[in-house]
Amino acid sequence: MVRKLLTKPTWWWETRRRYPVRHRYRELPPIPVVHGPHRFAVLTTPAALADAMWTAWSWYRFLYAHGFELQLAIDGALSNEQLNEVRALFPEISVCAVQSLLPEVSRLGPALATFFEQHPLGKKLGLVLALSQRGVLLFCDYDVLAFREPVELFEYGARGNAAYMREERAASVDQAIVDRSRQLGLEYDARFNSGLLYVPKGALAIDQAAQLLADWRPPVHWFTEQTVLNALMQHAHAQPLPQERYVVSARRQFYWETDEDYGKIVARHFVSPVRHVMYRYGIPLILSQSQKIASPAAR
Repeated sequence: MVRKLLTKPTWWWETRRRYPVRHRYRELPPIPVVHGPHRFAVLTTPAALADAMWTAWSWYRFLYAHGFELQLAIDGALSNEQLNEVRALFPEISVCAVQSLLPEVSRLGPALATFFEQHPLGKKLGLVLALSQRGVLLFCDYDVLAFREPVELFEYGARGNAAYMREERAASVDQAIVDRSRQLGLEYDARFNSGLLYVPKGALAIDQAAQLLADWRPPVHWFTEQTVLNALMQHAHAQPLPQERYVVSARRQFYWETDEDYGKIVARHFVSPVRHVMYRYGIPLILSQSQKIASPAAR
């Protein structure tokens, strides 16, 4: 009875309170961005920039030595102050507006242009499609933290395999896109998550994306983008990363639940029900880890 009474007010407090640690990314050691054959792209909005900085740093400390070039893609526009902070932490970083990359994909089908413009996550799909045509792409949402070196990801990449994370339980899907996928002979993984995607150059078929979205019109289903990417990644013979090490779960959503064991996992996608867990435990752990390593900028 006590737990039942405390759950709602505790949930409200944890999800709405201010977490000053979010803005302590300025304490992280700078990592100069290398120019290599692969691209690591983090998508964010100006409002979520602090989270994106933690995500980018947590991954890039492992990726820069493997020839990944860091690119920050903005859905919107950063202020001069924000740009200066980004470039202070990641010297030589490429910062672009997502909108600037969409025309090269939009011209391949009016359905794609409509989706990019009218769906809240349309630009994410356009970004992944556009950048994956240019070269090897590791795409990341702004709320996926890496806690240790992603060796499996490097192994998959060396074999030329596309890769993704899976959810603990069946993921939400846009059933209309699932039905359309079946009509086109495309499969889907019921636990597919689009927060982290490794995509070899040219692996995603833009013409198939246009076919999947040919009849798309508002009202918006939040998981349309994820369902389209699901079908495209399955067609590209993508492999799921080990679920026990690359985690998408709602564990510790409520204060009385057991959290993930961060001593064992490589990465976690802190989806919205557990975003506060990212602030309470994920980011402080990254900060603690950062204090034990020297800045690559000083090497």
